[in-house]
Amino acid sequence: MIRKTLTAGLIGTSLFLSGCISFLPETVPATVYRLSTPEPSGEVREEAVIIGVQRPLTPRALSNDMIAMSQERGQLVFIEGAEWITPVPRLVQDLIVESMDAFEPTLIASRPEDGVRSEFELATELRSFEANYLRGPDQPPTVIVRLRARLIRSSDRRLVAVDAIGAQSVASSNTIGDIVAAFDAASQEAMASVAQWTAEQVAIHHDPEHEH
Repeated sequence: MIRKTLTAGLIGTSLFLSGCISFLPETVPATVYRLSTPEPSGEVREEAVIIGVQRPLTPRALSNDMIAMSQERGQLVFIEGAEWITPVPRLVQDLIVESMDAFEPTLIASRPEDGVRSEFELATELRSFEANYLRGPDQPPTVIVRLRARLIRSSDRRLVAVDAIGAQSVASSNTIGDIVAAFDAASQEAMASVAQWTAEQVAIHHDPEHEH
């Protein structure tokens, strides 16, 4: 992918985003957006397995706090005057942790900085986190979220499972609010699937006789 920032030169004939989104440099502070988070269930079983959730490996173009849009030929542009509340790798890590807390009572999610000993580590690579104009520049984009997930047993560093997981959501209009809502829907679905997949693999590979 070719990383490009939005400038006046990219506007041309209003190929992108009609309505509220401007590609011109802004002097006003950026509007900050966040993704919604699932409510924690509060239910944790005594035999719950601790999973260390690593921060995703992320392409450099997606590792900042900017909202990415995919043009023709795989070019990325970014919405001027809009950004995520935190850089994308942390955003995704937090949502995976929160999805495990909400939906998988057999798991306890931790981050490396927690200093908690985990039985498994979940390592992910973020492949896509962008709004893609699959149906043409005049149509609302499709948000695509894709990850490669790997589950590693901490005791012997063995890779026990790997899978590709993703989700898509079509924005209801070509405005920033609806595009962020599509990011929210695709992210929620993808991270809930990551949490479910992790729980399924732990059920297969967990050995209670060799817990730390």
